[in-house]
Amino acid sequence: MSLLLNVPNAEKEHAASMGAQWDQVSHTWYLPEDQYDRLIEVARWIPEKHPAIILPTEISVVQAGRPCWKCQHNNRVIALAGNYFYEKDINERDESVWRAQDFFTVFQQVSAISDNLQTFLNDYYPRYKRAWSNTLGNYYWSNHCESCDSIQGDWFLFDEAGSVFNPTEREEAARLTIRNHTLKYAPLIDAVYSLGDHARLINEFAERADL
Repeated sequence: MSLLLNVPNAEKEHAASMGAQWDQVSHTWYLPEDQYDRLIEVARWIPEKHPAIILPTEISVVQAGRPCWKCQHNNRVIALAGNYFYEKDINERDESVWRAQDFFTVFQQVSAISDNLQTFLNDYYPRYKRAWSNTLGNYYWSNHCESCDSIQGDWFLFDEAGSVFNPTEREEAARLTIRNHTLKYAPLIDAVYSLGDHARLINEFAERADL
């Protein structure tokens, strides 16, 4: 779960003293997970401007089928998920900290993703792309209809009880598929998530498959 860093040559010795290491093959700097207690110290070299969540290098994608609200074309829709991740937070002294979160959840309202995750999504899930949401008043990564290109909004996919990524019954969760793919470096996202029985159902009963 190594995190890619953007370290200028003039700062390489400083970065090394903070736990960063040099990848001889990729010619890049990275922070190994056993040094994640120094995430705040290396924040200046994290390429993303406002990272909020660090996913594991083995990312999970929950996949489902759902008719488009506009043209009724049956689409493949996806949600990013994680069994274990790091989340940026504020402690009791009003200081920034990174907390390890050891549970399964699915992410929605994804407002930013790292370049390596964007490349992966473009290759495997090109209908999941950034677009303006009138409902949320901002740009978010959303599913789009394969036929008419309409946004398949997160409200209809995540928030309504019984929607594809918010199952209330075992049978609903069993219609989902979780696919895993391993990236070289940990992807980052800015998103929200919720805890509840729907996440447990997906984790326990969704079909597992590899890319």
